[in-house]
This record gives sequence, structure tokens and C-alpha cells, in this order.
Amino acid sequence: MTKKLHYATWGLIVFQVIFWTFVPLFAHHAPPLDVSEMHGWAQTFQWGFYKHPPMPTWIIAASQFLVGKNMLSLFLPASLSIAGTYYCVGWLAGKFLPEKEAIVALFLYSLTIFCNLWSTDFNHNQIQMPFWAMSIVFIYLTLTTGESVFAILLGVAMGLNALSKYTAALLVPCVILLMIFSYEWRKKISFKLFFFSAIAFFLTFGGHLQWLLHNNFLPLRYVSDRFEEIHGQQSNLRALLDYLGNIFGAHLLLLLMCIFLIVKYKNSPKENFGLHSNKNLKFLWFIGAGPVLFSCLIGLAVPLYSRWSTPMLPMITVIVGVYLLGRFKYLYTKRVFILYLVIQCILGLAYINKDKMNKERSSRAIYPAPELAAEVYRQWHEKYPNNEFKIVAGGEWEAGFVSLFSPIKTYVYTEANSDLAPWVTEKMANDCGLVMIAPSPQEIAKFPRVQMQPDIIIEKNALHSQGVLHWGLLAPLGDCSLK
Repeated sequence: MTKKLHYATWGLIVFQVIFWTFVPLFAHHAPPLDVSEMHGWAQTFQWGFYKHPPMPTWIIAASQFLVGKNMLSLFLPASLSIAGTYYCVGWLAGKFLPEKEAIVALFLYSLTIFCNLWSTDFNHNQIQMPFWAMSIVFIYLTLTTGESVFAILLGVAMGLNALSKYTAALLVPCVILLMIFSYEWRKKISFKLFFFSAIAFFLTFGGHLQWLLHNNFLPLRYVSDRFEEIHGQQSNLRALLDYLGNIFGAHLLLLLMCIFLIVKYKNSPKENFGLHSNKNLKFLWFIGAGPVLFSCLIGLAVPLYSRWSTPMLPMITVIVGVYLLGRFKYLYTKRVFILYLVIQCILGLAYINKDKMNKERSSRAIYPAPELAAEVYRQWHEKYPNNEFKIVAGGEWEAGFVSLFSPIKTYVYTEANSDLAPWVTEKMANDCGLVMIAPSPQEIAKFPRVQMQPDIIIEKNALHSQGVLHWGLLAPLGDCSLK
């Protein structure tokens, strides 16, 4: 990185970590859905979970070890994952664009919705962003230098990428196609580099691969069920159009800036807007845009969910910058920087007030989760003063927030099902006792000793909406082995 690009990148990183950590803290009285689920899984170390690979859960566990079991521990990883992506995007932009235009490309990337309004519910899409961008960095370094150390680091980065989400696999055919169609990019590749990279990948990913073999590939079955669920809601074509629409919507500010530059500077000298070398263009298209194009081809056969593209587009503003070469520099002004800060403040205010703008979608944010969890904990200890509250069963969100706001370590027993939450067995549940949140008939049938309790009702006030919790108690029978 050049000096200015380096300082700009770190300045943006600091801004992201501070601003987009505290904005959701102000906006949320209760955790979002996905991050509540990640918290529930993070109470025990596992190499995999029935829905996904384990990376975001490990990050949440590390965050809670450092800052405690609280809302900050849930929002900090999201802003840090975006910050890590910025460093990789800034580095890559510096390889394809002049200094000032690389800075503009980086800041335009930070205005995509993936990095602000959609960035706070920490999940597998979110944590994959920095590892996806890191993988592209090491693809570039491996192909340009031919050095073994970068091939090893590429294998590690791809392993971390795949531990975040299996869509990391979409990068592989894109690299293969790049090398097939470009001698300039394949000329330094050797079997040794491929071998080192593959070994590093399997050493990084191997623990999860072993877990998959021992657990009947549960996440792949979940993906299949998810495809069927989406297909039941809309056709493949409609799902694909929704997928593409979300990509364009996420980059709306970038599109508006591009239109402005094309209209404003359409009479600029043509020599200022020549393309980079054919070699660089191939890298940008195959590696920067190829995975999302592959996903669209897949979308013709199976339904896609709109947010799955989130980690795949760290190079989009660099690609646009190359095709508008010479024009991004007109955005490198103090006036535009002030406009950038104003836009970020507007986005922050929109996020803080989202419950007023869209009450249905934001109902979880203002739910009285801490108050309900505190009342559950109080009533448990009132009934069983000599037994710790160690297990809460229920849906990912409800059981997750009861565990989050419990003052001690409380395991989430998802849907009272040991296939979904193997860290709790039925014997443990009976020995330790448990709280059941909104139990289904199947859950009650599994534990017929459950005694339903009067609903807990928390009235609405200035901080939160009204909350009603249907719940039951399973009395402990023996010594609890959970620590």
C-alpha cells in the first residue's frame, strides 16, 4: 500500500469499529436472530453445527471471553469482520488503481449495505467477508510471485473461508478458469505450489471435514432443506431476480456515483479513461466477479437466498474503478469526504430508528429480552435455590437471549433435540433440569415432567415493546454434570 492509502484504510477501519459497533448497541434492546443463535452455539466448542461450519461461533466465543457475555460481544465481531475486509480491499485496490482512485474505491465499498445497514447481525455471511477477501489477496500473491509461502497462506485462507461458509468453493473454478484462459496468470504455477496449498487447506479445514463424516453431513442436509423452503415460497427464476435485485440494491450508492461521474465527465479526454492491461482485467472478472456469476448460474437450477452474495463482492468497486479509470479521482475532495460522513450518519440514524420505520421487521430489536431473561432466572432460583440454571430449551432466538442474559453460563438446548444440540443429552436435561421456552407438543412429549408456568408479561415502556413469554420448568433430578 502507498502511504496515503495505508492511512486512509486504517482511518476507515477505526471509524467502522467505533461507529458500527455503537450504532447497533443504541438501536437494540435485544439481540438479532442470527447472532442470538451464534451465542447459543458458542457455549461449547464444536467443529461444526447442524446448519453451518463453526467459524462465526468461534469468533463469538472469543469475543465473549474478552468482553463478557453481553450485547457488545455480539456486535463487535461484526464490525471487526468488516474492518478486516477493508484492509484486504484497500490492498487489492492499490494493485489495480492509482492511489487516490484506490482510496475512493475503498470508501465506496464501505457504502454498500453489506458494510453498514446489513452488517450488524453477525452470521456466516458476515464472517466470510474478510476471509473471502483474504483469499483473493493470496490468490493474487501466489499467482504473481510463485512463492511457496503465499501458496501455504492461500491454503490457510481458503480453509478459514470454508470454515465460514461452504460457498468458498465457488472461488476454485474461477481460479482454474483464470489459469486456463490466461498464460500470464498461470506461468508461475507449479505442482509444488498446488500441493502446499492443498495440504495447508486440509490441515485448516480437516477438523470440520472429520466432523462432517461423523455427523452424516448434517449441514448439507440443512442446505437441501433450505433450498426446498425457498423453492416453496417462489420459483427459481423469481429467487434469482430477488438475488440480483438485492445485489443492485446493496450497491445503490455506488451506482448513483457512477452515473454522476459518467454524466459529469463525459467530455473528459479519452486517454484518461483507458482500461488496465488485459491481464488485470481477466483477474478482476474471473476472481472478482466470477463467483457471483457462478452463483447466478447455479440459481437457474436451485433457488438462491438474497443475502448469500454478501461476501462475494469485495472487488466490485475496484472493477468499476478500472472501467471508469481517471474519474474516481474527482471524488477525492474534502467536499465529497464531508458528504461521505453525512451519508454514514444518515445510515446510522436510519438504523437506530428502524423500529419506527419498519415495526414488523424490527420487532426483535425492541423486545424486552433482558427483562424476560432476568425473570426466568429469578423464578428458577426461587423454585430450585440449590440448583444452577444450566439449560434452556427452545427456538434459536428465544432460548439464545435467555442464555445471553443469564448471569451464569447457560447452555442452549435447541428445540430440546440432542441431534441439533449434541452438547446436551436427555439424561443431562433430566439431571440438571431445564427451562423450556414456548415448548412445542413434541418437546413436551419428550419431557413429560415439564410443568408449564404462568406467562411472564413485561409491559411496554420507552425502551422496549411489550413481551409475553410462554414457558415451562423441568425440575432437576440429580447432579448436573454440565460445567
